[in-house]
Amino acid sequence: MFVGREAELKLLQSTFDNAMFGNGSIVMVVGEPGIGKTSLWEQLSAYVTTRGGKTVVGHCYEEGSLKLPYLALIEAMCSYILTSDPSALRKELGSGAADVARIVSEVTEKLAIRPRPPASPEEDRYRLFHAVTGFVSNAAITRPLLVVLEDLHNADKDTLEMLIYIVRNLSGTRLLIIGTYRDVEVDRVHPLSAALAELRRITTFDRVLLHGLDIGEVSRMLENIAGEAVPQGLAEAVHHQTEGNPLFVQEVVRYLIEAGVISREKGHWLLARETPLKLSIPEGLRDVIGRRLSRLSEECNRVLSTAAVIGREFPLEILRRVAGVRDNEVFAALEEAKASAIIEEHASVGGTVSYRFTHALIRQTLYEEILAPWRIRLHQHVGRALEEVDEKRLEERAAELAEHFSYSSDPDDLTRAVSYGEMAAQRAASVYAYGEEVRLLEQALKVQEVLDPEDKAKRCDLLIRLSEALLCSGEPRRVLDDELLEVYTLAEAIGDDSRASDACWLAHRALYAYMAMPAWATAEAAEWAERAQCHASAGIREQVCADFMQGQVLCQVDRLEEGIPRLYRALELSRQLDDRAIFWSVAERCITFSLTPQHILELEALVEELTRGSRSGIPLQLVVDGLRAVGNALLHLGQRKGAEKVLDERRDIFERIGDHIGRLLVDAHLTAMDGRLEEAIDITRRIVTLSQEKGLVEGAAIAASMAGLRPRIYTGRGLSALQRNSEMAEAYGEWALEAFSMACLGHMEEAALMLQQIHEARPQLGLVQDKTQAWEDTMLLEVAVIVENRKVADLLLRRFSGSGIHTTGLYWGTCVDRHLGAAAVLLGRPDEARKHYREAIRVCTEMRFRPELALTRLQLAELLLEHYPDEKPEELEHLDFAINGFREMDMQPSLERALRHKEILGA
Repeated sequence: MFVGREAELKLLQSTFDNAMFGNGSIVMVVGEPGIGKTSLWEQLSAYVTTRGGKTVVGHCYEEGSLKLPYLALIEAMCSYILTSDPSALRKELGSGAADVARIVSEVTEKLAIRPRPPASPEEDRYRLFHAVTGFVSNAAITRPLLVVLEDLHNADKDTLEMLIYIVRNLSGTRLLIIGTYRDVEVDRVHPLSAALAELRRITTFDRVLLHGLDIGEVSRMLENIAGEAVPQGLAEAVHHQTEGNPLFVQEVVRYLIEAGVISREKGHWLLARETPLKLSIPEGLRDVIGRRLSRLSEECNRVLSTAAVIGREFPLEILRRVAGVRDNEVFAALEEAKASAIIEEHASVGGTVSYRFTHALIRQTLYEEILAPWRIRLHQHVGRALEEVDEKRLEERAAELAEHFSYSSDPDDLTRAVSYGEMAAQRAASVYAYGEEVRLLEQALKVQEVLDPEDKAKRCDLLIRLSEALLCSGEPRRVLDDELLEVYTLAEAIGDDSRASDACWLAHRALYAYMAMPAWATAEAAEWAERAQCHASAGIREQVCADFMQGQVLCQVDRLEEGIPRLYRALELSRQLDDRAIFWSVAERCITFSLTPQHILELEALVEELTRGSRSGIPLQLVVDGLRAVGNALLHLGQRKGAEKVLDERRDIFERIGDHIGRLLVDAHLTAMDGRLEEAIDITRRIVTLSQEKGLVEGAAIAASMAGLRPRIYTGRGLSALQRNSEMAEAYGEWALEAFSMACLGHMEEAALMLQQIHEARPQLGLVQDKTQAWEDTMLLEVAVIVENRKVADLLLRRFSGSGIHTTGLYWGTCVDRHLGAAAVLLGRPDEARKHYREAIRVCTEMRFRPELALTRLQLAELLLEHYPDEKPEELEHLDFAINGFREMDMQPSLERALRHKEILGA
């Protein structure tokens, strides 16, 4: 019964009208139980029909009821698919049909399309989200679509993540999504709370908060129920007690009539008792529901209590098997409950009849009134009935079965609960619903603790699976703080080196996911490396883990002379394992830390091996990381063509998995090399915006710095960026970057002092034993030239001369040979400087590194002007080239510098 809400309904109707013209959006309808959320969207649905649109509905169910990942969206899609023409449906599903079929079996049944075979989880998950989004968007082209998702406070994390993806792509669609939820059930740690925070950042999001009806609206509601005017005193009493909650109002009126508190005489509603009306009205909604249930027969209540254990929606066949009474008694009880609007016949498909409680609070009230021992017994009966009835669909029902058997105290039932929990978790993982996988494994762990708290091996295995699921769902910090420490402790307690090493491998993944490379400079990483070392002697895999982790820790704390050999030992040992993922992971890190003159030969060989090697069996994230390392190394070696091929492969992966930040990073670096500096700066701004939307603030700062700092310096807009970089470098202990930022900002004394301190802390600086990465020392070389520290400049000039390292790749990219020329000029060795500049011109020309090429030509012209006055034609040629380039690339500071030299030559 719909009363009031005119303003809210008008807003939703207007929002749908906008959606009809391609302005898709989402509106959350929010309020307490019974406040009228469902009634509101039902009224909107009627309006949608008059406007030629279509409504599809999906529900989220409370624990204990049917639980499948993405269930609300699956229900909505199913209702559309079952009523659609096959040829039109095939067109709307498009190329994503095989992906949608992974979660919606009706696609296979109706169109004979088989689900797409799994490839990599990251790519498959993106394809699934993309396919579902494409399907609902296409479905709304011919008829605007209203998608209603009920009770999102019961939604699993994965449903919410898919919803967020759809909402991010609503622009240009004829789609309106209505979500309903009870705000009283959503606290700060609720999955929906985080999802709402994401959705609020999206411009197509809106929210409608429903309050109680006022006295006038309650009076109108009572008139609609009664069919005539009601006494004002009755309306006031009902409003006072119900605070205008529509469901409460209806239930109160039903109760007052059924209890004989009010009756209709001679066409009027009268108080039938002497008790004051206010004292006759129950105090709360649960109370009035309880009193209404009390007016049903004892047998009806008993059958309904059993149904409540099955869930809000309950199949008749399951109820018949567990009710403990004859069929005719079950049918009579259902008829009585249906007549009292306690339940409704929900579905009848293929001869299978189901019923549904008309409101979740009714089911909840019945369930909570069952005595605990009887409730446990009923759950056991329901579990066994489900096994019998759905014998061929146990995997689909696994989550429900795990829930029901978990209430038992029987060891066999508890074993079933753990087994079904693991089965349901695996099913969730198979459709990339990692949040649901986490929930199911957490439940299995609780049951296992009751079943056999002494079985440390089983608990260890469940925790390992849970850790993997948590990493996939993006919770590396929790894994490090809780699960992995317990896994390691349990493994040590049972003397299991393999499981202990597994904990260390997972810790490696978690550390990298949480902080990337800086993680390896932390005490936490060192502790995990030591733990890995304790089990190194157990086997090759354990030794690889220990060397791998120890090597990274040593490299990250600038003990590269110890760390790099450990990494290469891990690499050679990993070749003996039948595990491409481990080899690829170790090889990627070897390349990353081998970007030094001493390791050129090993670097080239490893780059070749990874470039040509198969990607089969390697997790996509490892492939992405490896391709980045290879592309970066090839750029260091001056081989842009090879680097572009690798980075294009990486970009394609980012496209397939929907990682826009990763794709943009590749674009930013190559765009900057091409001299499209303004475009590169714009790309880095988009990277920062996207990263902030995803909560990756620190990652955004680092990424924007690596790709965007040089273009800003080139164009004379680097002041604020350099200040940010200086602060970031200080926070992360990146002294070379901080000294460089200081020097470019003109803080010469601070930069000179910092360079001197770095030199003192690195007595081997520039020597063959020094394995500092090329990008760091190139920055120090720049600083040495700016602050005129000849000693450091000479050491680094000798280190890089003839080394084969030509650029700093993806790390604040610049041409090393150009800076070698500048160092030789500082040291008063013009002939040597000229050779380095010519090499820089060759490298930059081949690599199409336009900004660095123009700067090199300018610096060579300056060298010729100073030391070779007889070579004016060549000097002019270099100056003209540089000036044209600076103008085209808007490199204003360098342009002004070049023009001054041109004026001098002209004079």
